Amino acid sequence: MNQISQSLLAQGAELHILSLVTPKHPFVKEAYPKGYIKTTHFSPIFVDTTVNAVDAFVNLITQDSYHVSRFFSSDVDKHIQKVLSKNEFDVVVCESIFTAPYIDTIRRLSDAKIVLRSHNLEFSIWHRIAKSKKLGLKKTYLKILTRQLKDYEIQILEQIDGLIAINPDELKHYKRLGLKKKSTTIPFAVELEKYDPDQSPELKSVFHIGSMDWQPNIEGVDWFLKKVWPQVHKKDPELKLYLAGRQMPEWLLSHQQAGVKVVGEVEDAQEFIKSKNIMVIPLKSGGGMRVKLIEALALEKPVVSTPLGANGVNIKDEKNILLARQPREFANAILSLSAGNGKARELGLNGRNLVEEQYDSARLSEKLMIFLKSLVK
Repeated sequence: MNQISQSLLAQGAELHILSLVTPKHPFVKEAYPKGYIKTTHFSPIFVDTTVNAVDAFVNLITQDSYHVSRFFSSDVDKHIQKVLSKNEFDVVVCESIFTAPYIDTIRRLSDAKIVLRSHNLEFSIWHRIAKSKKLGLKKTYLKILTRQLKDYEIQILEQIDGLIAINPDELKHYKRLGLKKKSTTIPFAVELEKYDPDQSPELKSVFHIGSMDWQPNIEGVDWFLKKVWPQVHKKDPELKLYLAGRQMPEWLLSHQQAGVKVVGEVEDAQEFIKSKNIMVIPLKSGGGMRVKLIEALALEKPVVSTPLGANGVNIKDEKNILLARQPREFANAILSLSAGNGKARELGLNGRNLVEEQYDSARLSEKLMIFLKSLVK
């Protein structure tokens, strides 16, 4: 979201940003660049998205999507009304389906075109999670939540004027669901000048970094620790695995396993990535696009991933990444990159070339502005 806002500012747009602040995503004023809050008319408003059993039960009865309704707040709605009463906008960009509950208010008070920027096709994530569960009440409940979320996402497609997908596969899926409005794909991109590869990382290191309050990451890391890492460590005990990310669950912080170090949240994600060697993305469910994958490729890191973990990125197996499906295949890929035969370096250089050609922010900023202007002509 920050990247999109910076892209719009670079293209000369005037921005008013309303940010939902949640228990998991606090507002830390000091973390923002100097002048950014004033320039973007930044307004942070707290929304308590804590899961509530009573509300969840009520939503089962009303058939509303509890995934989405948790993000609705009367305080946010009132603020939107206040801003719209004082300003005229060409476009309102709703970042993710979780801001869609405010579309009715925006429509009522503004003639602005409404664009949904989809971070993930959310129901597909929960569909995969539900499928992975054993028969029982939890599986049944997750299936109900998935159906409600799918119905909601389809319904929203009729209420927007345009859609920006984060990868081409998800855009195709939206069209299969009935999307008829203008649409485009704007993937995550990087300012390459800010990504200077470190040529002296810890060679005998494997790492994973990601938000650990996201269920697919938790499930993927759990699978990796149980199924993959024991095979890697048995064949090369010198290799060390580092697990980093915010909101690291307590069971991982206290996890004890040979060759594994749980780092938790790091102060500078880029510096952490630069200091390590082989990145792993063991996703078994999820959607959208792996932001950290693009960053790792920009930093010339060799990457081993499940096909789903590289979803939305125009990678080629064996050229700029290694794809693996089964535990043994995944373990062997890691071991091949740690063997010092030049394969890791080759993947890293090819990955950087891919980012330079397709994921440079300057090119994608222009594409974004062209799309938004096409809606208001």
